Amino acid sequence: MKKDYRQRTSNIKLKRPVLFKQNPRHNCCYNVLLREYMKFPPLKVLTMRRFKRKHLTAIDCQHLARSHLAVTQLSSQRWTNRDPNHGLYPRPRTKRGSRGQGRQRYITEFFLAGRRQCTNDMAKSSSVGKDNYKDSEGEMIFPAEGNYALPQEGDGEARLGSSESTLPSRKRSRSFEEDSNQATGTSQWDGVSKKTPRHHFSLSCTRPREVRQEAEDYLSQLSTESGETNQEIEDIGPDSIPDTYYGLLGTLTCQEPPSLICSLPSEVLRHIFAFLPVEDLYWNLSLVCHLWKEIISDPLFIPWKKLYYRYLMNEEQAVSKVDSILLNYGIEKESELCVLNLIRYTATTKCSPSVNPERVLWSLRDHPLLPEAEACVRQHLPDLFIAAGGVNVWALVAAIVLLSSNVNDIQQLLFCLRRPSSTVTMPDITETLYCIAVLLYAMREKGINISNRIHYNIFYCLYLQENSCTQITKVKEEPSVWPGKKTTIQLTNEQQLILNHKMEPLQVVKIMAFAGTGKTSTLVKYAEKWSESRFLYVTFNKSIAKQAELVFPSNVICKTFHSMAYGHVGRKYQSKKKLNLFKLTPFMVNSVLAEGKGGFIRAKLVCKTLENFFASADEELTIDHVPIWCKNSQGQRVMVEQSEKLNGVLEASRLWDNMRKLGECKEEAYQMTHDGYLKLWQLSKPLLASFDAIFVDEAQDCTPAIMNIVLSQPCGKIFVGDPHQQIYTFRGAVNALFTVPHTHVFYLTQSFRFGVEIAYVGATILDVCKRVRRKTLVGGNHQSGIRGDTKGQVALLSRTNANVFDEAVRVTEGEVPSKIHLIGGIKSFGLDRIIDIWILLQPEEERKKQNLIIKDKFIRRWVHKEGFSGLKRYVTAAEDKELEAKIAVVEKYNIRIPELVERIGKCHIEDLDFAETRKS
Repeated sequence: MKKDYRQRTSNIKLKRPVLFKQNPRHNCCYNVLLREYMKFPPLKVLTMRRFKRKHLTAIDCQHLARSHLAVTQLSSQRWTNRDPNHGLYPRPRTKRGSRGQGRQRYITEFFLAGRRQCTNDMAKSSSVGKDNYKDSEGEMIFPAEGNYALPQEGDGEARLGSSESTLPSRKRSRSFEEDSNQATGTSQWDGVSKKTPRHHFSLSCTRPREVRQEAEDYLSQLSTESGETNQEIEDIGPDSIPDTYYGLLGTLTCQEPPSLICSLPSEVLRHIFAFLPVEDLYWNLSLVCHLWKEIISDPLFIPWKKLYYRYLMNEEQAVSKVDSILLNYGIEKESELCVLNLIRYTATTKCSPSVNPERVLWSLRDHPLLPEAEACVRQHLPDLFIAAGGVNVWALVAAIVLLSSNVNDIQQLLFCLRRPSSTVTMPDITETLYCIAVLLYAMREKGINISNRIHYNIFYCLYLQENSCTQITKVKEEPSVWPGKKTTIQLTNEQQLILNHKMEPLQVVKIMAFAGTGKTSTLVKYAEKWSESRFLYVTFNKSIAKQAELVFPSNVICKTFHSMAYGHVGRKYQSKKKLNLFKLTPFMVNSVLAEGKGGFIRAKLVCKTLENFFASADEELTIDHVPIWCKNSQGQRVMVEQSEKLNGVLEASRLWDNMRKLGECKEEAYQMTHDGYLKLWQLSKPLLASFDAIFVDEAQDCTPAIMNIVLSQPCGKIFVGDPHQQIYTFRGAVNALFTVPHTHVFYLTQSFRFGVEIAYVGATILDVCKRVRRKTLVGGNHQSGIRGDTKGQVALLSRTNANVFDEAVRVTEGEVPSKIHLIGGIKSFGLDRIIDIWILLQPEEERKKQNLIIKDKFIRRWVHKEGFSGLKRYVTAAEDKELEAKIAVVEKYNIRIPELVERIGKCHIEDLDFAETRKS
């Protein structure tokens, strides 16, 4: 009967080793042995007794382990380096069904749950980790009834009751075929005794083939009786225990192990957190768990670092605390020893008890400023130099900091203190530097005459140190903003914060960026990360919009405000040939003014009134758009009278009404301008509903009309710009970065264009001229200088066009003239108009003799009027800065103009890669 049963079940293939006992009397003892090694609550053990499930807690396992059925003789177990309980740990399983390709995965399925075996060799450790994460098709099933055998100890694979038992392994059990393939023969079962004495409980079994055959017979019998298939038996698992991460990570059948960083002691976490920027600590890490929040909120954790940023924010308690320190230690404007008192207070800084002054002093031996610092402390603060415990190291550190002339001195100080011979910890060093920084900052706020370079050196060094500890995402090479260039972008911590923000409808985000901090690159990477969204990138300059099309991904549409307005409104006037390609000038307006109310001064007033109306968000033209001040015929600045205001708004309204008409007209003053059809588009209240967010570049130059268009959209808005580079105020632009309310604000303060020296000059200008101190401009960690070498490629920045012409003349002189490139090209610069003005300056006989012809239509009109002198008076009355600069160039160089213009034209090259500056 037994033989027939084996024959009927011989075709059953097990996917894992299944163990059976030979003696039914060992049933209870076997279960006790198994549960003794499961002491990690909550544990789930599956016992199969007609598919009955049972949960055992840690207390149940302990009671069973202490009972008379537990193992009492351990001497028979051999020593081994492997887990003696290998293959004996029950695994909870869920019933598997058919999984479609579109099944949503749990968040924890993306992480490995196994425990890695650590080795000294990183390569070996990696390989070990890969082996540990091999999965199997199923888990071991331990039947509770029937004849089955225990595994015999062999090669240390399965040993129970070892005194040196290790923690339960997280490695999943391999299938029976896998075990057979990895080893020749059946080494797991070799050298086994067939008999087991009753008084000595050793793990033994008979022949492996019989054991396997009995397992197959038993499973076949269970399957036949219950009417279920082998696959259904395999899928049976225990009931799920509630997950401790329910609601955050979902409900799983087993609890995932917590992150390894959570097991670190709080002292280690405090040491790690001290390296991070304050923004990361409060915005990110404090939200992880209660323990991390308690560590960060602890008043004893980085107190000086917190106090520094609280003082920058002008917090009342921080200001009061710093003021009391300055007062109590005599760090005041009236005290001549205020700097020495700062060193004396720094010497009172508390540090770790393990700090050895002699070893710290030995680690500073190579610093070039150490002899000067020792001489300073020895001579002016002798009580700190010959103290009982040795020289006060913090006094020397403070003296070195105050004597430093650049950032390299501070960086070398940190390098010396980080040596293995030094006993000072990095948190102690950074806290001391923050202590000095906040006192130096407060001294300048109190009017003490001390250079800001010392504070800047400390801040710069700490900024580079903290942000270098954070992860910097390196991006592969991509086209630069200028065609033909390749650049590698490294996202800073500030840029990564922007990329992690998800835009929502109606949100208004401001990105306050200094020069060269990667504004466009940040927007490009933001669009790439949120590729499922559609964005609109808008700017003012047409060339910048075209260049943006080359670098932005396909989910971004790059336009200018005028191009969008032209597509909706301006095209209609172009089709009727009523579009003025140039701006409205007083000369044009003067020709249509009423009799007795003309003149270039009144015409200038009307033009300025229309410009103010076009730039505003108002729907009607009112007297408020009329300028308050104007220049009279003598060039003096006077206030506009009320009668002139009424006349100005009346003429401007009549002009605007004629401009809006689509009928043909001969007067240039009645033709529609670019700003005019942009105003009409704004008044039509356009809706840009096809975009998820709008990128507004150079937001500091937005007019109120443009702001009205953008803010009226239902999507999110991102305003990017430098509030300190506003150059279009003469066109009615307002600084949107200051005037528009926001929901979120981000800052970009690290520039990639220069190093520390240029960054310090820029930060000082912002500090002195604009009182910008809460956000400090920093550069990279590369070398730079303000005394640059004139060899090679040189960029020259000029404020006026007249100065640009002067520099072009200077660099093109000599036997080997330099090649130059004018931003915007020669045509945009207006060399042809300079020639026309010079021709107008020549006598009429000379013009006829040399056959000189004026090409510019506007300048040609002055030939039959008042000539060059009349043009000059018009420019003064109309306040035309562009023509005024060109007239100044003609008057300065006079007869050399033709030669110089020809030379500049020959030396000019149309190479966009030659210079990367903006004409302003």
